[in-house]
Amino acid sequence: MDISAMSEEHAVLVGSTTELESSLFSILDMSHLTGQSTSFIQRGSALFSLDHDLAARSQSSRLHATRKILSSVGFFASNLIDVYEQHVHLNFPTVDPEFLVNARQGNVAQLEPTLLAAIYAVAMPWLETRDPPSASNLDDIAFGLFTKMLRVPSLHIVQAGLLLMQRPDVDSKILNSQLIGAAYEVGLHLDCSSWDNITEDEKNLRRRLAWALYMQDTWCSLIHGRPAWIDRNNWAVQDLDGSEFQITPDIEMGTSNDHLLFLQLVNLTKILSSILDTFYTLKAMREIKECGSGGTRVILERAKPVQLRLKNWFAGLAPVLKLDAAESNQTPAIGLLHLAYFATEITLHRCIVRSLETCSTDAYLTHICRSAAKTRLISAMDFVNRLRPEHLKAFWYFPASVSFALIASFGSLLLATASCLEEQEFYQTRLNEYRWTVSVSSRATPFLALALETLDHGERLMKNLPSKPPSAEITVPVMPQPLQGATSDFGKRMHEDYSESEDSGDDTLDDNDGQTHQIASGLMSPSTSTEDYLDTNMVHGMIQLD
Repeated sequence: MDISAMSEEHAVLVGSTTELESSLFSILDMSHLTGQSTSFIQRGSALFSLDHDLAARSQSSRLHATRKILSSVGFFASNLIDVYEQHVHLNFPTVDPEFLVNARQGNVAQLEPTLLAAIYAVAMPWLETRDPPSASNLDDIAFGLFTKMLRVPSLHIVQAGLLLMQRPDVDSKILNSQLIGAAYEVGLHLDCSSWDNITEDEKNLRRRLAWALYMQDTWCSLIHGRPAWIDRNNWAVQDLDGSEFQITPDIEMGTSNDHLLFLQLVNLTKILSSILDTFYTLKAMREIKECGSGGTRVILERAKPVQLRLKNWFAGLAPVLKLDAAESNQTPAIGLLHLAYFATEITLHRCIVRSLETCSTDAYLTHICRSAAKTRLISAMDFVNRLRPEHLKAFWYFPASVSFALIASFGSLLLATASCLEEQEFYQTRLNEYRWTVSVSSRATPFLALALETLDHGERLMKNLPSKPPSAEITVPVMPQPLQGATSDFGKRMHEDYSESEDSGDDTLDDNDGQTHQIASGLMSPSTSTEDYLDTNMVHGMIQLD
């Protein structure tokens, strides 16, 4: 790779508020800067600086590092590229396919060692051989190179970081912050569609990387309970439309359906981001707390459009993305998409259930919200039951272990806040069944160990949980038919709105009235399918708010 091409790769964004007046560079002739150790390049309205000396120093050690990596994997190099393409790249297309071609052909001079090591490391779990290369050695090399190369950020370094985030036992909080910093340096948060000095392939790669980064950041925010690093006010990347996966004809990316999973995961992540911003920021939680007993109502009002987006997202899934579809070209990694969906649903319903303990004094409102939460929990647990061995052995996105654990945590929350002994026993039974399922599945999928730990921790906590009285000794609110038992004007209005929606044929409600009332009463069968419970959407369908 020549110096000019190498410098382009390490171009760093110059911010609009730095000591350099970037607008001058679009007016002045920059040709006199050619040959200097630092030069500048205009990409659209963005200015990038090129430190040729720093890039040259990094280049001097590239070949040595690449040869060391190739030596560590030996004759498995080609096999690792094969399994990477089959299991990871088809579902998480963040690597430039041309790089994979060069890696397969052994074009050492064209390979960035950090990315090469990351590809080998993330592919290791699918390499079937009696004497595989050392996975820990590859991890050490990859993470060591990544840390070193952060001072010379490039698209390759961002690609490597995204892959390393998928490795088990990674401190994704720290790695994510480093990765976001590197991405800002190379301008991944900008709209590159109007840049006329990069190829269409690089534009497509930049968009895929940007949205993969957005997903990383959002899911890190969820599983670690930390604010997202990406500022949504400074995010100008165009939405993906599928064209980003159309690349040069001589480079194969996969079948026409492979990009659908990635696209839908991005779309789902946008909804999750909205949930986190609406309900889990310090500002949002303070606003809800200040509403006092009306906090649940505020949450439901804000949840209604989000729940509709979730319903539409699920309804819009292509047949090949349905978990039980008989499509011959369905990817086994489909499990990661549906798990992410349930984690998103649970994240929304957690804040509703929590608010019932501190805000709501309306027994009817509490009843229907808990019934909706119960339906979500049952559906999530049944999803885990339906996972087949090929699903469990496929590629799983990095927050998967925590997402499985969230299902258990949500069950523990409903158990701890149950209103009667029978309800406690129901949730305890379901949690015991879930633990058995996860325990069996973890034999083939080690990352499920975290979900087991969460269940064990919850079980220890529940030992001190006082038992509730049997339902015969307390008054349990039932769904009024006709209007009786609603204990507040808000509850009455919900019932009236629900009745009006039924009369008007609102298509957000289930056509089967008996099933709808069954859900609201908390009697939904544990075998309810995902499609069924979405059709009987509780928050959007039954809680019709002005």
